[in-house]
Amino acid sequence: MGVRLKFSNFAYMKKTILAIVAVMLALAPAAARGLKGKVIYVNPGHGGWTINDRPHATMNYEEMDTMSFFESKTCLWKGLELRDRLEAAGARVIMSRTTNGWVAVGDKNATANDRVETYADENGQQQLITLEKIACQVDSINPDYFIALHSNATGGGDGKTVNYLLYMYRGETGNDYAHGSIDRARVAFPYAWDNPLTVWTSSSPDDMYVAGDLTWMGGTPPGKPNVLGYTGWLAVLKHRVPSFLVEGSFHSYQPERQRLMNRDYCRMEGVRHFRGINAWFGGKPEKHGYIAGTIKSADERVDNPRFTYKEGTDDQWLPLNGAMVYLLNDRNVRIRHYRVDNEWNGFFGFFYLKPGKYTLVYEVPGYESVSEQVVVKKDHTTYCKPRLHRINH
Repeated sequence: MGVRLKFSNFAYMKKTILAIVAVMLALAPAAARGLKGKVIYVNPGHGGWTINDRPHATMNYEEMDTMSFFESKTCLWKGLELRDRLEAAGARVIMSRTTNGWVAVGDKNATANDRVETYADENGQQQLITLEKIACQVDSINPDYFIALHSNATGGGDGKTVNYLLYMYRGETGNDYAHGSIDRARVAFPYAWDNPLTVWTSSSPDDMYVAGDLTWMGGTPPGKPNVLGYTGWLAVLKHRVPSFLVEGSFHSYQPERQRLMNRDYCRMEGVRHFRGINAWFGGKPEKHGYIAGTIKSADERVDNPRFTYKEGTDDQWLPLNGAMVYLLNDRNVRIRHYRVDNEWNGFFGFFYLKPGKYTLVYEVPGYESVSEQVVVKKDHTTYCKPRLHRINH
């Protein structure tokens, strides 16, 4: 009788424990379940080729040349890479746009390269630019996560040596009007900040710039509430979904703008945003790794009025246009190569590498050839910043 009683108590306790566990799992944050089946909304900022899409001259191109810098173009590059990584992890991704050159109906600044936004293009993909339309779509879909991708500029004009990472959510600092926005941003911040190829002038994982838009922008939010009844400074965030707008860097810092001219550099930012989202949902780490770097002269500084750099930083050294970077495996066999572009950034990158040991060989006519051994780890980017000496004849 005693034995049966003990078994009965044990069975009861087991059922109770299982019930408690079930309740805990039901109440647990999404962070414990991975990305599979999650709905992520990605909004690449801006959209067209107008003066409202943050055009800037670069060392090679004049302002308004579509080959020059447009925030709309670089944000799309980031967003497409982020989409690919999220979908590979099992998420459903909705993007406000998938191509560049879209403007709102009646935009007086539209150019010959622009098209009017639509709810669906010939492929069935929405192409939304109007911020209120995006907010309404987000609110109706109610995704698990929303991110708006941008880059920043100083109010003091171009060429300022200011460059930091900023996350803004709707509300006041410390009071997110869409609850969960602060927590998401604070998880994502260290991943996005992990970019030693740029020069951060402030902010860090120990001093995160994660702020409410009302506090950061200051004062009363402009205009009336949108059609959904939400107020705030940033119209794209006027919805109920936990969300933020990330200013990934300052394109008014000219060396950073030159880096953003490289699509693969922007893709690497997309990878970093993926890591932050994946961490929030407790997703599995990627099985592959990456290599990214900048190759520059060890002897020559940049001297150009469109390349104002922060004194004493790596940005003072001349990027080596056209450099060849060869990737060798652990058997010393060349398996890939990367030709550095001519946009004065020196950037090179290798994606989707198996973890292991590799050798990088850097070759530039007129400079000493250099090689270095690197280790690639899964779900990690190995950064390299080689500097080559000129050969004196």
